[in-house]
Amino acid sequence: MTDGGDDLSDYVRRVHENTQKYVRDLIAENDRLFALIHTLERELDRERKDRLHIEERIAAIEAERRAYLEKYLEVEAQNANVSNLYVATLRLHGSIGHADVLTAIHEIVINLVGCEELAVFEMSSQATTLLLSSSFGIDPIPLQRIPLGVGVIGACADSGRTYVSSELPTGFAPTAAEATLTACVPLVVEGGVTGAVALFRLLDHKPKLEPIDHELFALLATQAATALYCTSFVEQSGGRQSLRARAASEYPRRGG
Repeated sequence: MTDGGDDLSDYVRRVHENTQKYVRDLIAENDRLFALIHTLERELDRERKDRLHIEERIAAIEAERRAYLEKYLEVEAQNANVSNLYVATLRLHGSIGHADVLTAIHEIVINLVGCEELAVFEMSSQATTLLLSSSFGIDPIPLQRIPLGVGVIGACADSGRTYVSSELPTGFAPTAAEATLTACVPLVVEGGVTGAVALFRLLDHKPKLEPIDHELFALLATQAATALYCTSFVEQSGGRQSLRARAASEYPRRGG
């Protein structure tokens, strides 16, 4: 009986020891797996951060690319604007005929501003009334004569201030004939108003005036005014034929 009891005790002891070893092995394996999971989580977190950094860098590069593209387009637009202004100036001063200058003003307003409803006025000799010199796309009858200070166009010429409807100007009261007026530019020579250019509805593809349009208005205010004034003076002095005759008579002397 004693030997049998000892064998049972040894068996229980071995089972207990094996169980403890198994538990220790499980704990060790659990610790190893936990450490592995922790390592994988760190690597995954590092990869996420790396990916986030890469995505941020890509976004920064894309933003920089867009900025360069916008700058390029801006420079291209500025170059086009400068070219348009240069061409417009040449067109205004490229003729000594009064009618040709009026045509040039029409072309600038139509092709560069984008308005096919316009009127060009010149000041009367008494400097009290604007007289319609030319028009396009509008009914000219109500605009034949506009006293200074009457309506937007008259007030614009009287004050020497450019009128733009979208800028909510004060001190201008439109008449019925000016209901669709978009802008009015006074023509100025040496500080004196010599006329005005009125622009009515813009073309359908152009919802509003752009910054370049204001530069064109400034060009019209001075260069168009000067061109009209000079051609009027030339025609009052004998017209283009006199200049051609004078040039022909002087040519032999210059050639000699």
